[in-house]
Amino acid sequence: MLRHLTTFALAGAFTLVATSAAAAPTERSAERFAEKHFESIVLDHIEGDDPSNYHLTESRAISFGSLHEVMIAAQSCYSSDEMCTFVSSKEYVSAVLQDGEPRNVIGTYEQEPGLFAFSTFGYGDELAIALADVSGTLVHSARENAWFDYDGKTLTALTTDAKRFIEGDRITLESYQALLVETHSNVEGSLEDGHTASSGNVPTTDPKSFWMLGLALLAGLPLSYLLYRRRANK
Repeated sequence: MLRHLTTFALAGAFTLVATSAAAAPTERSAERFAEKHFESIVLDHIEGDDPSNYHLTESRAISFGSLHEVMIAAQSCYSSDEMCTFVSSKEYVSAVLQDGEPRNVIGTYEQEPGLFAFSTFGYGDELAIALADVSGTLVHSARENAWFDYDGKTLTALTTDAKRFIEGDRITLESYQALLVETHSNVEGSLEDGHTASSGNVPTTDPKSFWMLGLALLAGLPLSYLLYRRRANK
């Protein structure tokens, strides 16, 4: 079943990519996309939906904070035998300001080499406020929805989820790596226990399949926005 679902998702991804590439807005750099499209995307949400869903009012006085590249832990961070480093997630985000106040976060991602599209609008007002204080590298741990400001040695928690994950306000890179290794081991152990308890006839799930499904969903984001915009403009 999962194999069929994955095949269907991938087929859909290629269809969505082809469709959205021709219809949804794209630019050759994150900065250019932000400059040309961020405002219209936010205004579309204000005019076509309930703005309170996005921590906004009906005010059209919209501006944006600095654009930050989102970094994520490299595979090396999940091994105690390697040095932990961060790599680009290919997403860039900035705070949405309404009447000068941070309200939410909007982003663009590299859909394919040298081509940027809309990624998300809705990381929340807590992160929007915290982005103003980011002076180093913006790091995101997606599984925990944890955001950090990394200065090369220490990660400073920017959100409540991040503080909960590290059980404090700051953590050294070495301790953060140890936490990732421990968390990853616990997750793998839980999966293995679940597989052992399952019937031998039940197929196990290849983690790569989840990645493929995620890719399919990500590929559909530009088309989803296009459909949303058409609905908002009716």
